[in-house]
Amino acid sequence: MKPAVTIATLRPAFRDQRGEITDLLNRKISHVGYITTAKGAVRASHYHGKSHQFNYIVSGAFEVLTAPARAPRQVTRRVVKAGQLITIAPRTIHRFKALKKAVLVDMISESRGGNGYERDVVRVAYEDGVFVVPPRR
Repeated sequence: MKPAVTIATLRPAFRDQRGEITDLLNRKISHVGYITTAKGAVRASHYHGKSHQFNYIVSGAFEVLTAPARAPRQVTRRVVKAGQLITIAPRTIHRFKALKKAVLVDMISESRGGNGYERDVVRVAYEDGVFVVPPRR
């Protein structure tokens, strides 16, 4: 069984006098976004029913809290920083808090077009150190 969340430090796949090429991901993706975040700002606090999410940290750092959707009290804290890729499986709650001004590339397996994204997202609260999941729809 694959872990629900992984963090990998990416290294260049190719380097010459012109510069470097780093492969961020080698799989089918339906959405790629570029997100800037101010220090202290929180993003996400949700999970996806079907989507796999991949976030490459371009600059800055985030505290990332995760938990299984079926066990929202089992919160794990990780810090991701520039040069790292975090992979988040479906049905994994995730919450990003910028530890300093940060930029990330957001890649999602399902499209954000139309209302498909909203149908796949379940927003959750974070209170007293645990996630609070709304009743199932």
